[in-house]
Amino acid sequence: MTKKKLPMIISAILLALSVVVFTSAMIYLHTANSDKTLIVYFTRVGNTDFSEKVDAVSSASLRRNMSGELMGNCEVMANTLQKATSADVFAITVEDKYPESYEETVSRARKEQSDNARPTLTSSVDNMDDYEKIILIYPVWWSTMPQPVFTFLESYDFSDKEIYPVATHKGSFLGSSVRDIERLCPNSAVHSGMPIAGGCVDWIGIIPIAIIAALALILSGSCVRYKFDVKTKGYYIGGSLAVIGMISVVGCIIRVMI
Repeated sequence: MTKKKLPMIISAILLALSVVVFTSAMIYLHTANSDKTLIVYFTRVGNTDFSEKVDAVSSASLRRNMSGELMGNCEVMANTLQKATSADVFAITVEDKYPESYEETVSRARKEQSDNARPTLTSSVDNMDDYEKIILIYPVWWSTMPQPVFTFLESYDFSDKEIYPVATHKGSFLGSSVRDIERLCPNSAVHSGMPIAGGCVDWIGIIPIAIIAALALILSGSCVRYKFDVKTKGYYIGGSLAVIGMISVVGCIIRVMI
């Protein structure tokens, strides 16, 4: 095996694995028993009385859909997963709503955490026993879940259920949220959490495809390099394609995580 051929083989293996993983994930989502899965999310929208003029463009956690309706990142994630699985969706809402000001919300969240508060919720899941899997979507506030999510987890018996944490963040990743879920639900199977950068939520369905396309670019570039002699124009073109593909893969990964 020549050194020129090694990048081509590696990129081919990575591409094949990515396609298999992506395809398997899509098959799993579409064949999952959605009657036994509940998607639960908490977001500021629905827990804050926002004015009509609120600026969603400059916010890291707010956005408007095609109809102009205000949505939170976690709601966007919940809707994306609901379309893929057809599972039921439940929104955690509080009685005492949070301030419209982000800074004031942050301050209140900090105080609630310091007080180990359990905000009162305004709705409940009547048939929790019917679900086997809970996809829990929440923003990371002060390195863990918002306190209303603590209230939710303490309101039901999650014994023998599977919990899949999904956290949107601005750089803190999952914080201690997964450990807190494990502590609150000791008899549940709590899976490794998935941290998603808040600014990446709208692209979450496209990024896996972009990674596959980037790996294909690396493979094609490696093939071109292999066909041409060193220091020829074709060799450098192939190398450029491979480098662009590598940068794209790294960029996609960073975009999701940070």
